[in-house]
Amino acid sequence: MAARLSWRLRWKLSVLWALQWGITGAVLTYLPLYLDEKGVHEEGRGQLMAVSAIGLWLAPLVVGQICDRWLATEKYLAFSHFIGGLTLISIPIATEIYQKTGENFSVLLTLFGLYAVAYIPTIPLASSLTFRHLPDPDAQFGSVRVWGTVGWMLAGLSLSLWLGRTEAHRWLLSNYPQLRGLMAEITYTFAWLSPPSSSDCFRIAALLSFALSTFCGFLPSTPPVRNERASIAPLQVLRMFRNRQFTLLISVTFLLAMVVPFYTLEVPKLLAQSGFDDKWIPAVMTIGQVSEFPALLFLPLFLRWFGLKATFALGMAAWLLRYSFFAMEQPRSLVLAGVALHGVCHVFLIVVIQLYIDSKCRRDLRASAQNLFAFLTMGIAMPAGFLFGGKLAEWCIDRSTGVTDYRSFFAVPAAFVLALLIFYWKAIGPDEPRKSETLPVDPEAAHNPASPTTTLAGSE
Repeated sequence: MAARLSWRLRWKLSVLWALQWGITGAVLTYLPLYLDEKGVHEEGRGQLMAVSAIGLWLAPLVVGQICDRWLATEKYLAFSHFIGGLTLISIPIATEIYQKTGENFSVLLTLFGLYAVAYIPTIPLASSLTFRHLPDPDAQFGSVRVWGTVGWMLAGLSLSLWLGRTEAHRWLLSNYPQLRGLMAEITYTFAWLSPPSSSDCFRIAALLSFALSTFCGFLPSTPPVRNERASIAPLQVLRMFRNRQFTLLISVTFLLAMVVPFYTLEVPKLLAQSGFDDKWIPAVMTIGQVSEFPALLFLPLFLRWFGLKATFALGMAAWLLRYSFFAMEQPRSLVLAGVALHGVCHVFLIVVIQLYIDSKCRRDLRASAQNLFAFLTMGIAMPAGFLFGGKLAEWCIDRSTGVTDYRSFFAVPAAFVLALLIFYWKAIGPDEPRKSETLPVDPEAAHNPASPTTTLAGSE
């Protein structure tokens, strides 16, 4: 029976994930609208989002080696989030200059790239740190990771309430007149604050980044696992690709990651085009995070009942369904249903593969392994998707009206996912028993019944 997760460890890891994804939730749901407001064209938006690859080009060889061999993970996270906070403060300044002059786009690219170097590698590091301290990652990861969903939602809702505070204030007074005195007092107390600005999405994210940098001092100590047999951890991770099933799964995930950016790049604009107020779109998009709660909590059961292959296929089918809904454009309820599928899409693909990778490698290679996976998906596949998505969005705009033809735009990724799902189901063999394990595994895990290897290692 797996050891219980102590309350002390649970709250620390939960706060880590809440702040980690809160940073992204404050920016990502509003970023396309912000860039559009500042005059950054579709292709330029694709370039800015694609530059995040820089952070993950360095991650497998540099960040993974640092945290697997030289420096405690929590110390690296503290440094990275501090640098990320400074960069987030600088981006709105550079964007305002670009809007007025149109001449410093290269500065914007540099700042986005610098932020990517600081922030993007911290996502797989947060995963490896969490996996390392959980007694039973398969059963316990979802209950910790779900707080990342909470952080994302609270950040998005807070941004919408801040940007739309005039409408919110008016609504409260009209529906709850008894709050008039309290609202007047709150307004007076915070009168020193500047009026809401679209750039506040970066300022909120910066505050969360500095908060996480400080909180890293409270995280459980995660020093490198010394292993004298292998001094270059990332090179050892590459041996995992000798296994055909592992290579196929990572390859399919890589190809799927190429169409994920279509959602980030255009769904906020699709919602705006469907009649939603720009200020409230971050709040509307939190609908997608709501479905992460049941997806994360039921993931261990799906893996136990259906195995890795069918669970992963369900995640692919969810992506196919949501892009089909977006391609229909109307009714708005169907578009919202596509947004609501986010939890199944993310958890049954990305989280499943993260758990699978963690179960497949030695403890002294896990930071490098997670960073290598992030490099392939977020460092190569997603930037390529952002660049292609930006080009495709340009082609789908009616120049006379400025309206985007989202039927054509989302039909492309829907057809791609359908073809990939058919290939995956035919190419990936059935889940194998544990005795077929051929990849290098943690010797301790082989004797630990609580190890994730006991459930996922055989699910190749």
